[in-house]
Amino acid sequence: MSRCISAVQHLRPLRGGAQSHLLKASDGACYVTKFQNNPQHIRVLANEMLATNLGLALGLPMPRVEVIEVPDGLIERTENLRINIGGSRIPCRSGKQLGSLYVGSQSPDMTFDYLPHELLQKVVNVGDFAQVLVLDKWACNSDGRQAVFCRKTLRSQRHYATFIDQGYCFNAGEWTFPDCPLRGCTRIILYTKVSQGGRHLSLP
Repeated sequence: MSRCISAVQHLRPLRGGAQSHLLKASDGACYVTKFQNNPQHIRVLANEMLATNLGLALGLPMPRVEVIEVPDGLIERTENLRINIGGSRIPCRSGKQLGSLYVGSQSPDMTFDYLPHELLQKVVNVGDFAQVLVLDKWACNSDGRQAVFCRKTLRSQRHYATFIDQGYCFNAGEWTFPDCPLRGCTRIILYTKVSQGGRHLSLP
C-alpha cells in the first residue's frame, strides 16, 4: 500500500458479514471495499490491511489492499451504498475505507468461491493452503479460511486459489489471541498433501 485512490463508481453490494461493496476506483481497477461503519468492527479494516500485507510479504496469493477514498457525493447519489444494522439501512461512511483488489472475471463461469471435492484436488496451488494456515494460526484468524478459485478458460478444470478476507485475523474486533485450534482452517482435503520430515501426513 503506497497511495490513496478514489472511488468513482458503485458496482454492486457484496455478500458477507462486513457488507462490503464493489467499487470502481480512479486507477481503473475494482475493489472490494469495507467501510469504517461496517457491522463487524472498524478494526477489521486494520486487520485486513496488516494480515494481507504480511501474506503478500510471505509470497502468498492475496489481492493487494489500498486505502480508498469514498466521496460524499458518491454515497449521496447511490441508493445502494447502504449498510443494514439492526433493521435499519444507513449510508456507508464517506472518507478513507479499505479496498481489496477484486479477484475474478466478469464472467460468472470463471470464478468460484466453492469447488466440489474432485476439483479441489486439481487446484494448481493447493500447497498454498498449508502455508496460509501458518499465517492464520500466527495471526489468530477467527474465521474459516476464505478463498476464491479462478480458471483461465471455460473448458479448464484447473483452478488457481487466491486467499481473501483477512478481516477476522487478530480475533476480529477483539484483538486477542484465544486458543482455538480449528479456527482459520478450511476443508481437510486441502491439507492431505502436507508433508513432515519427508513423509505425507494422512489427516482424517
